[in-house]
Amino acid sequence: MSQSLSLGRRVARRLRGSASPTSPTRTSATPSVGASGIPGRLLRVTNAPDGVERQPEREVSDPMEAAAVRSGWLLIDAHERLSRSAAERVFGHEVDAWHQYAEDTIPDLVYTLPNGKVLPQESKKNRLRFRRMTDIAQPGDHVFDVGFGRGILAAQLVKARNIASYHGIEIIDRNVPTAEALFAVNGLDVPIHLEAGDLFDLTREKIEASGANFVICCEVLEHVVDAEKALRTIADALPEGAELLFSVPLHGRLERAWGHLSVFDVARLKDMLAGAGLYAHHVEPLANTWSLIVASRDPGPSARVRGAAGRPAQSVSRPLSLHRHFVDVRSEQMTSVSGTVVPQDGTTVTCTVTSGGGVSFPVTSLESLRFKFLFTDAARVTRFTATAHAGDKTVAEWVWTTKPGETSSKAPLRVSMRPGEVGQEFISGPHRGVTKADRVQIVAEVADGASATFALNAAYLP
Repeated sequence: MSQSLSLGRRVARRLRGSASPTSPTRTSATPSVGASGIPGRLLRVTNAPDGVERQPEREVSDPMEAAAVRSGWLLIDAHERLSRSAAERVFGHEVDAWHQYAEDTIPDLVYTLPNGKVLPQESKKNRLRFRRMTDIAQPGDHVFDVGFGRGILAAQLVKARNIASYHGIEIIDRNVPTAEALFAVNGLDVPIHLEAGDLFDLTREKIEASGANFVICCEVLEHVVDAEKALRTIADALPEGAELLFSVPLHGRLERAWGHLSVFDVARLKDMLAGAGLYAHHVEPLANTWSLIVASRDPGPSARVRGAAGRPAQSVSRPLSLHRHFVDVRSEQMTSVSGTVVPQDGTTVTCTVTSGGGVSFPVTSLESLRFKFLFTDAARVTRFTATAHAGDKTVAEWVWTTKPGETSSKAPLRVSMRPGEVGQEFISGPHRGVTKADRVQIVAEVADGASATFALNAAYLP
């Protein structure tokens, strides 16, 4: 194997070329606000380009595979629009099941090399990444790996999937003997060829000479200046019928890694695939850290994707609510805060109030709240404020600052609210411990000392 080029020259060559031009961006005029009121705590604060033109989607020909790919892109986009910690809260139960699958099934490797050096074992997230890559590989595959690192993925492929041969190139010279030593202590006896090399030097002839039908390029593209050019180079070098598996960090993940030169959101990845003449056969967010993609130059269905392994069918769904049914507040439960409250039927009261007047009623914890208004004479109402209380503490607040005409309509108005959320009318303020709420109050502010009359229904989800 040739190791004549110096590390410095290889790194320089790897970074050659101009960076892709960037689109003008603007800071969103409506920054995301989390339940705590801190922008970016839950929904990521991003810069969004103006005037993005919709383009035809480049999709595979099989409708079911195309639908699965669309779902995968949507999942990746959801991960990336959430902060890392928020995505853990939303998707953590599913990710935990995948981690358990990886820990239960990934082969054990020997990490002590013949010279006594002990390689650090991979993190839990990396073990899941290796497990998923071996799931997608098939027994008998001839693998060409662009950027094999210390060789741990290659060792897993041989042990877990019984691949037929493995050819790897790596930009960092010293990783070659390390990987060779790792293969030796683990007794890997399939044909293995390792060499120092640069992905920008890849040609179809080189990969064809290895007999490869499956090309892997994981955790490489984020290290190069021109990732679009890098993917085009690999795509152009794919032999007829070969498929490519690659991964990059999710947008907003692993950003403290100084060697990561750019970020990859769904829009960029789709553009990169189209620019390289590739079709995505499978995409998924992986361990709340990476985007994993299987692609090829053939729009036909992928037997590899259909035959991929995965975790056992085990339900990991978590209920979002302790209760599933809204509770209608009875009219006799509604008491006056100030003004008069007259029961009309089992769940309706008519309120006549001046500024600061309204209704109070008991609840047994609170997840969601809704009201139905029928305004009789409420044109001078300027604001409604709903508050939830636990004992003498206010645990949540929502405010509706009315606009002219909103409280003059004779049609029923139905509103709903949840802690931390912005509704069409009511906007949430700070909240804490709302599940302990035992009482809700809604009061009106009325201009110029006037009074207001309206009918009210209330219901809540405990």
